[in-house]
Amino acid sequence: REAHSQTEKRRRDKMNNLIEELSAMIPQCNPMARKLDKLTVLRMAVQHLKSLKGSTSSYTEVRYKPSFLKDDELRQLILRAADGFLFVVGCNRGKILFVSESVCKILNYDQASLMGQSLFDYLHPKDVAKVKEQLSSSDVSPREKLIDGKTGLQVHTDFQAGPARLNSGARRSFFCRIKCSRTTVKEEKECLPNPKKKDHRKYCTIHCTGYMKNWPPNEVGVEEENDVEKDSSNFNCLVAIGRLHPYIVPQKSGEIKVKATEFVTRFAMDGKFVYVDQRATAILGYLPQELLGTSCYEYCHQDDHNHLAEKHKEVLQNKEKVFTNSYKFRAKDGTFVTLKSQWFSFMNPWTKELEYIVSNNTVV
Repeated sequence: REAHSQTEKRRRDKMNNLIEELSAMIPQCNPMARKLDKLTVLRMAVQHLKSLKGSTSSYTEVRYKPSFLKDDELRQLILRAADGFLFVVGCNRGKILFVSESVCKILNYDQASLMGQSLFDYLHPKDVAKVKEQLSSSDVSPREKLIDGKTGLQVHTDFQAGPARLNSGARRSFFCRIKCSRTTVKEEKECLPNPKKKDHRKYCTIHCTGYMKNWPPNEVGVEEENDVEKDSSNFNCLVAIGRLHPYIVPQKSGEIKVKATEFVTRFAMDGKFVYVDQRATAILGYLPQELLGTSCYEYCHQDDHNHLAEKHKEVLQNKEKVFTNSYKFRAKDGTFVTLKSQWFSFMNPWTKELEYIVSNNTVV
């Protein structure tokens, strides 16, 4: 009987230790001054896990679909709203596993002619390496952060996303030039091996947005793919929607001109982004969450740092709007976009302290 009591005591002590460890890991438990009972700790732990699941739903599959909609009807609605084409590409060889019929409206290709082909054969030669990098399922940006889909603001959480979880669901957004037979797009002549030889290859600039997805090989018809690792039960794919870049139009001179476009950002007193307008993606190539938490000075050309620092100091000291001169901002592809910005500080009406700086940016 005494041995049984000792066993029960050890079991209770072990459970109490585990509850204390769990309590220390749950943010909601930390502010509590009094010691919480076990049921309260477990309830808060469940709430915290549910909140994490909700915060990271943008990374994981969203399984909700109205019951009255068929899969084909939902797909048509999505494609109509996106004004693009849906495609699925295998990450190992770039094989096009699926492409929607709407590709004909944008690239003028028949759906059947693209199925089973390599995406790399249709890319501009200078974009092949970039797209291969995007298809790398192990490439997860350390700056990628969770953002609220409604507000666009960063979701602050201590939850660390492991590589295995991001492997399926990691988002991708990039621009590439895809070969097409349209006559109203830019003709790429500079990369032809013989300038004198006429080549009618033309390219559309396509904005691709999507996510990585793991499927069992037998579900996507890749049994013949020998490069699928034997020790891996899943096949890595990119599921994305391609849209024709809306801000590039052909000019009579044959040059590409970027229309004046605006987007809004907010940054803290130290210059770190706290909000990025989604329109910035079409101009700079970055997803909003890639910029959140990073300093705006990281992307500005070094020659513009002194001027921007002066304007930064000015907007902190004055309540008036501050206008910058033209400056260069590094886009995701490494090129520089020339911007002009209008800055003004937002004061918290309750604390009377500076909350953030609003920046209205215009492409010059």
